[in-house]
Amino acid sequence: MRNLFVFGLLFLFCGPVFSQTATIRGKVTDSQTGEPLPFCNVFINNTTIATTTDLDGNYILDNVTEGEFELGYSFIGYQAVQKPASIRPGSQLTFNISLVSLEQELSDVEVKASRDRNWERELRRFKNYFLGNDDMAAQCEILNPWVIDFPTDNSSNNFRAEAIQPIEIENKALGYKLTFDLKAFQFTPNYYIISGATRFTDLEAPDAKTRAEWERKRLDTYLKSPANMFRAMIVNQHNQEGFYLYGDKAGGSESRNLRSDVFANELGKSVVPYKPDNLVQAGRRPGEYRIYMKGRIEIHYEKGYSTVNTYKDAPYPISWVEVNGNYVQVNSNGMILNQKDVIFSGDMDKRKIATLLPLDYQPNLAERVNTQVARDANGMQEKVFLHTDRAFYYQGDPILFKAYFNYANMDLKRELSKILYVELISGERDMILQKKFKIENGQAFGELFLPDTLSQRTYYLRAYTNWNRNYGPDTYFVQALPVLSPYERITASEISQAKSEDIIVGFSTPENSYGKREKVKVSLTIKDKEGRPVASSISVAVRDGKFAPELIERPSIGQTLQIKDVPSNITTEKFTYPLEKEWNVSGRFLNEKGRPAAAPFTVYFNNFEGMLDLESDKDGLFTLEAMDFYGPLEFTFMALDKKGKTFGSFELVERLNPPFFVPSSLRFPKISKVNESIFEKLPTSDEAIPLEQVTVESKKEDSGNRAIYGRADYVIKGENLNRNGNITDLLMSLKSQVPGMNVTTTLEIRIRGGATSSNLSMEPLVMINGAVMPSAPGVRAADNIATVNPNDIDRIEVVSRMSSMMGDLGRNGIIAVYLKQGPSQAPLLGSNTPGLNNLIIDGFGFPPSFIPFNYEQAEEKPEIDQRVTLFWDPYVVTDNETGTFSFEFYANDSPGEKIIEVLGLSIEGKPVQATYSIPIRQ
Repeated sequence: MRNLFVFGLLFLFCGPVFSQTATIRGKVTDSQTGEPLPFCNVFINNTTIATTTDLDGNYILDNVTEGEFELGYSFIGYQAVQKPASIRPGSQLTFNISLVSLEQELSDVEVKASRDRNWERELRRFKNYFLGNDDMAAQCEILNPWVIDFPTDNSSNNFRAEAIQPIEIENKALGYKLTFDLKAFQFTPNYYIISGATRFTDLEAPDAKTRAEWERKRLDTYLKSPANMFRAMIVNQHNQEGFYLYGDKAGGSESRNLRSDVFANELGKSVVPYKPDNLVQAGRRPGEYRIYMKGRIEIHYEKGYSTVNTYKDAPYPISWVEVNGNYVQVNSNGMILNQKDVIFSGDMDKRKIATLLPLDYQPNLAERVNTQVARDANGMQEKVFLHTDRAFYYQGDPILFKAYFNYANMDLKRELSKILYVELISGERDMILQKKFKIENGQAFGELFLPDTLSQRTYYLRAYTNWNRNYGPDTYFVQALPVLSPYERITASEISQAKSEDIIVGFSTPENSYGKREKVKVSLTIKDKEGRPVASSISVAVRDGKFAPELIERPSIGQTLQIKDVPSNITTEKFTYPLEKEWNVSGRFLNEKGRPAAAPFTVYFNNFEGMLDLESDKDGLFTLEAMDFYGPLEFTFMALDKKGKTFGSFELVERLNPPFFVPSSLRFPKISKVNESIFEKLPTSDEAIPLEQVTVESKKEDSGNRAIYGRADYVIKGENLNRNGNITDLLMSLKSQVPGMNVTTTLEIRIRGGATSSNLSMEPLVMINGAVMPSAPGVRAADNIATVNPNDIDRIEVVSRMSSMMGDLGRNGIIAVYLKQGPSQAPLLGSNTPGLNNLIIDGFGFPPSFIPFNYEQAEEKPEIDQRVTLFWDPYVVTDNETGTFSFEFYANDSPGEKIIEVLGLSIEGKPVQATYSIPIRQ
């Protein structure tokens, strides 16, 4: 719900810090008779500070902290009353009150706690809105529901409730009994109102374990509350408490719905950091503050995990707050004083009575205050671990991975490396592939596409940051990675896969075994040894046991991420390699004599849509700073002499890779050759339409452009295509000019013989004016091509080979359509202009593009389903309320068991690692 209007004390999770106290005394009587009311409840609103009147109606509240508050009075058969009060330290306040008896008597029906079915239905809605709908709310019980009533004109757009007596609630999640005097309750699609006063009483714990669990949940509730955030902002410690604030960027996206689901892509574009430094001002009274918060503020609580993710790379609770008048008024503990003006949405909007804590709750924050972060060589360590979807691969497969990081000091996570290097290295130490990936929130996601031309068996997968290099090769992640042909097998050997010791992963499925192509539903639960749910960030992979059996022992995440002590004599001042928080590219300018020289020059990029003016130094060196793009991009460099003519040349200064050392613990398995392929051959399609043989004089024609996929194998001009408006004629004319291309009677396109991609598509990828078109089950390449007017086509470029630059999407080739209007038109200053230097710079690696296959939705079903990886989700999080995650996948045609692998880290950094096998019925 976007709008939140709460008049009451729902979010005041704070504890008084003043040591000076005072006393309140008085007498409670009947307003009509003047008779004293014994055993009347007297309390300070939303606290555990309470007492009852004696036989003469007198009461005394001792040790009341100074300040402003509300006194609450409640007595059965009388209207509850709250009175504002203010007290100074060491003083006494006398407060006499007369209560008015209720005119409405409880009927026999109400006393028996029985109502009609409509009332019961309304009560269920009320509990959901009033208590909440999470696991903590499920542990709350309304003890006297018969005191609650609902107007007859209630509707889904205007739901109201009232209570003729205080509502008694037993909260077994936090260990409190609440007596809530409901004054107003209204719930609409745009806002809700919960108004009343609450008296807290500690429940009696049945044992010490339950008491400890209550204390743990109380602290966890407080730490992620708005009160803790505002308290930390006052002393500029909100980042240390895990709260990071962002504001909408001027000119950015007007709606969150228009943003992508990757926060790293939105930061700096649609949202920017919102720093409350110097925004905290003194309030009207001592101990009060005003915090300036203009516009919509996005709040990330990075010390928690949330199963509802706004962004894939931000698996923690995210909220938004907007303040009427731009100022939040709070006391020194973060208590919101102007709640009517504060509007929450997102995670903090979900908080209801089930998460309410008393104002006098005092969290133990002693260990969190004034902690000094060690910024020495020992405290600034970081280590990385890669979880790959499999332990070995076949030629042409994509490697899907998630990178987990551990830090010697978690408070420095944001201040350390932002770039991860992942490399594929051959057994002869040759660099085969290298990609860099963005690190966000101690994680990175990506894929590497293995060329189908790899001829060796032994390869290594290495991952590291530039900062790792200062600590030596022992801090790198290195994994043995066999790459097989279909005619090679790994010899079985005894292995011992690591399992997490402190975290237990439980698996469950509705059936004990499944048939081929059958939907498999899996539920997993992550708990600690005491059986408590664990919040964690994990990745889940499912692979086929025939094609990728459990034959290779892989590194343990717990051992790999261990931080080792660094000798005290080693300091960061002696380090050679700097922290990389942004990506910079270095280059050199050479004059016409081939010598480095200082010169101003211009850099064009993005097809000449953008430009930079730079200057090289006397050594010819220059730097392109803060580069931020994905995939390869062409940059054009141009230097002009005094006469305005282009001169000189440019080159990139290649980054030196660290030497490769094989850890002594790595062992490659034995690999043998066989005569039979592990994959069955696809039968030849009977639906293919034969065409007359075409003689091609020139296979590769220069299109004049460098695209992300490199050079095209075939370029067909628009005038050589049949463009009468019929997609079939267009494809047939294209097919006649591209040898090896097949078009079936159902207009399915085959270029490379039908290699199956991760989403079981055997069709080429379609791009229009450089934009990648949807590629998913049920979406044909012909459908994408048919979205353009054939008469607008300038040319079609076809890549008949596998395009590794496009990852798994380029497995079956590419058909790139360029239109006469738009980006396909050559600019006035083209890349083939004399005197220009064109250099391709490879940007960040793309996030993984795995799409699980769904037999229920797919229009095209493969004749043989030989998927090796059946499921891959690196974005899974579990919370500390349930610790559960459920997913489903479809089995393939292989008789091999389906192996589920779960790996990750708990919120406390403990390793989570487990496997589970599901048999397949023959």
